[in-house]
Amino acid sequence: MTIGVPEPQWILDQTGSGSLFWRRDSMGKNPRVKFRYEVEVKEFQRAAHELEESEWCHQIESSSMLTMGMTCLFCITITVILPWYILIGNNY
Repeated sequence: MTIGVPEPQWILDQTGSGSLFWRRDSMGKNPRVKFRYEVEVKEFQRAAHELEESEWCHQIESSSMLTMGMTCLFCITITVILPWYILIGNNY
């Protein structure tokens, strides 16, 4: 089950000096913004869900180290044996 995070509604505003800046009108969808031009950030507030710790980092098991080691060993074995089989193994 995936829980969607609401994205903020961003509004491009202009100061009296002509500088452009983004501001949020309300709590909305995505806090990430891509700027096409150089802008000055005047306001930034984290939403409540951004301050919460993620649960997945606490659920990592110690067996992941064993799994990663076995995967590396498998990849190295394939890297050594496969070229040998292709180049030398077909000649016999």
